Amino acid sequence: MKDRALRRHQEFKVKKRSIETYENCIGDDLPEAELQELENNVEKLRKVCVANQMSEAPQKAGKKPLRELKHDISMKEQLS
Repeated sequence: MKDRALRRHQEFKVKKRSIETYENCIGDDLPEAELQELENNVEKLRKVCVANQMSEAPQKAGKKPLRELKHDISMKEQLS
């Protein structure tokens, strides 16, 4: 019983997250005609979503590779 409730909760979270991602991916700034065209064309929708995610990726604070960290440190030292 507990496992089933946990599974339903996780499925609900995944579904909610996918809907939010879809809505954030499309955005509110598109005209109605373009929005309808995107919803009908799955490949184009995927390209738009990937482009949006790529533009948001640098804004996220995550771990940088060691090479980038060394480069950042050397640039800071040069500026100082």
